[in-house]
Amino acid sequence: MKTSIFTLPFPEMTFRQAVDYALRLGVGAIEPYPHAEFAEPSVEAARRLADYAGEKGVGLCCFSMPANLAGADVRGETERLKRYADVAAAMGSPYFHHTLAPRLSLDARTAPFRTLIRRAAEAAREVYDYAGERGVQCVYEDQGFVVNGAERFDDFLEALNREAGVVADLGNIFFVDETPEAFVARFLPAIRHVHVKDYLVKDSRWPNPGRGWYLTAGGGYLRGTVIGHGQVNFTRVFSLLHAAGYDGYYSIEYDGMEEAAAAQELGLANMRRFMALAAGEARPTD
Repeated sequence: MKTSIFTLPFPEMTFRQAVDYALRLGVGAIEPYPHAEFAEPSVEAARRLADYAGEKGVGLCCFSMPANLAGADVRGETERLKRYADVAAAMGSPYFHHTLAPRLSLDARTAPFRTLIRRAAEAAREVYDYAGERGVQCVYEDQGFVVNGAERFDDFLEALNREAGVVADLGNIFFVDETPEAFVARFLPAIRHVHVKDYLVKDSRWPNPGRGWYLTAGGGYLRGTVIGHGQVNFTRVFSLLHAAGYDGYYSIEYDGMEEAAAAQELGLANMRRFMALAAGEARPTD
């Protein structure tokens, strides 16, 4: 099992420090994003990080970042993504992941979903080609209310018209009231990277739980939590990936209210245990 750290446990942590943190946890890679050394795109910082990570034997498995390719400034976002694709290439990352239309709003006054998907796909295609020329493959995850769920994600991939890789985000699918195992099974041949996170889930019969909870497209509620404490059936999901021969990274993303470092360490232990169960190497009580 190839493990990675995506979200950093402390806001002041740099990615050079994240390399040391990964070593302490026994994690094989980190997944940088626009923070610390990369708050602005810097090819020089990317090369320095690649040198340091290489010395320590820690991989740089993907560069990930938020973007909105269905908003008002699509041209500006496209150019910004190209600059960060240069960063991904300079650090030797095989993959460049960016979001597409991160909207989490039920506002009906915005454009129809299909219009937003086509707009995002057109801009993403330009970034995909630019990154590909630099030896980096763009990969895309289920995220937000627009490009999420099996049907809409399929619509995006069709509109993109490229050999795209998929990031299976095991928590984001709950925002559209579908399941991680159904999404993974649907896109299994194209999955190149996995974001591992977990959510507590309350359906629309419950009142709003308050601070820290997100609204789902179906009127339910989600709250990030420790991997293994929420709704994701990790053993089932990992079994699907294992049976298909997936050999990419499982990258820990934490989005909860518990203390982040402790939550990540416990989540990593749980993730390894679930993977062992999925591979038939452990008993449920281990």
